[in-house]
Amino acid sequence: MVKKFLKFLAYSIFFLFALIVFIPKSSLYFLMEHNIKPLGVVISNETLHENLFSLDVQHAAVSVKGVDAAAVKKAHITLLGLYNKVTLQDITLSSMAASFVPLHIEGAEVKYSVIDPFNIHGYAKGDFGEVRMEFNLKDLHLRASMHPSKLMVQKYRSSLREFKKAKNGEYVYDKAL
Repeated sequence: MVKKFLKFLAYSIFFLFALIVFIPKSSLYFLMEHNIKPLGVVISNETLHENLFSLDVQHAAVSVKGVDAAAVKKAHITLLGLYNKVTLQDITLSSMAASFVPLHIEGAEVKYSVIDPFNIHGYAKGDFGEVRMEFNLKDLHLRASMHPSKLMVQKYRSSLREFKKAKNGEYVYDKAL
């Protein structure tokens, strides 16, 4: 009985490993692009490179409802099924956002794991400072904690009004969508 269980477990792990390695990651990326297009989000001019467990996307231009929103120099997408992560590097926002936030973001990271299936976690760092985010899929609730940079505090006070200042000096955005 134990031998059958171990054999079943070994075959299951091998099947999952083979599925992750041989799944066409580019096709999943294009499916994602197709699914976000009705929301008005279009990703263009990107170059894709498949790896064993991930997909690298370079020089992507993001537009929202026909308006250029951002340029992403590099994105690394890790698809493991049980744990998925998207890492973005060197993001430049459109000049239209210049009156709200600084335009350069060094990096951003979004993680999802089946260990915490109802939450998506995010982190971003840039000229605005650092922000940690958590989005609850069940309640559609977004919580973001920001440690703003001096530039953000001095020049973008109107944007910080959307946040509540906590006693420890961080700014918190808490909203149900």
